[in-house]
Amino acid sequence: MTQAVQHVGVTRSGRAVQIPIFSDEPKPELPAGCALYTLADHFDAYAVFEYLLSRELSRRPADTAVMNTYQIMSTGHNSRLDQDWHQTERAALGLATIFDVLQHGKGLADGIFKD
Repeated sequence: MTQAVQHVGVTRSGRAVQIPIFSDEPKPELPAGCALYTLADHFDAYAVFEYLLSRELSRRPADTAVMNTYQIMSTGHNSRLDQDWHQTERAALGLATIFDVLQHGKGLADGIFKD
């Protein structure tokens, strides 16, 4: 059975960043396409979801279900990275602060999410 997903962005290597949308699971899991992700792809997806989470947090009222999904996806991608590699990637991209990571994620997010 094909998993229904929502496209939210793209990694630097061109892989789609997606959220499963119709799932029988109590909480969403990383989409099947993520099995082909490199560590850099996981970092990019993590940055996209961190940006989307911060964007949702700035809204009044925020949609808690959407925030939970973004948090689960962010954590899922970030869990694929070890701390040393995470820091190496941030340094290589010149991302000194979390705000830099959010800007990186914003640059990779689909245009509809950039406001």
